[in-house]
Amino acid sequence: MEKICIFTDSSADIPKEEVEKFGIEIIPILVTAGDRTFREYFDITPEEYWKLLRESEEIPSTAQTTVQDCLTVFRRAHDAGCTHAMGIMINGSGSGSFQAANIARDMFYSECGEDMTIEILDSETYTYIYGRIVVEAARARMAGMPFAQIVENAKHRIKSSEAYLGVFSLKHLQKSGRISGGLAFVGGALGMRPLSHVYAGSVDVQAKTRGDKSVPTKITQLVMKRAVEPEKQTAYLLYADCPAGIVEQTELLLRQSGFADVRRYPIGCAVTTNTGPDAIAVAYYGEERK
Repeated sequence: MEKICIFTDSSADIPKEEVEKFGIEIIPILVTAGDRTFREYFDITPEEYWKLLRESEEIPSTAQTTVQDCLTVFRRAHDAGCTHAMGIMINGSGSGSFQAANIARDMFYSECGEDMTIEILDSETYTYIYGRIVVEAARARMAGMPFAQIVENAKHRIKSSEAYLGVFSLKHLQKSGRISGGLAFVGGALGMRPLSHVYAGSVDVQAKTRGDKSVPTKITQLVMKRAVEPEKQTAYLLYADCPAGIVEQTELLLRQSGFADVRRYPIGCAVTTNTGPDAIAVAYYGEERK
């Protein structure tokens, strides 16, 4: 009989109540701010981190999950009698966590043999865009779905996952060197808000709009052009420390657009280290990529 471990890294931004409810193993990504180092998920909340970002003169740094932490999870699952383990990791193009997990798997097989099958998937994305797929897998495990089917379903979900991301301030992007000071000044003066498509391992600016209040409308329009059967799926509203009323406005527009449900989740350390705390995203399922 199969006994399955479901694991992911902390950048999946799965809330603790879901981690505990569905028995998900979380491998931490490390965040260093000044002389302090935090384990994402374990040592600092998203809200605390947003505040730290606003107050910090320097951009904190993030480090991938360690091979040792991944190996610890595999050993613990094996000792608990697991026959299978499946993990979905942060975008392999933007982080070494996926590679670290694969190295740890090879070390585990050398140490313990292959009596526990380990499947590691590259999410090709960030935050709860893949966190929701991890939760779906853990829920399917609880319902008794076979391991092979859980893995196959997760692969299909990954290939149809998309999101649109809006950033309300260019200051953090300037401070981190992702845009020039001149561009940040001009964009800020004009009130320009870049909107990026998070898709297939990349984050590309697809549109721009002017002013905070126009962001929810524009994001919703972009999402509705690509969402497949929104009436049959949940839209995931991912937010950081947005301007007042933006989250509520976005949720209202998404509900009016016909999604079956809309759920909110905070964006954690790894993503807001890059975007800054002034960010919002909408995750949904589109056409499956080949």
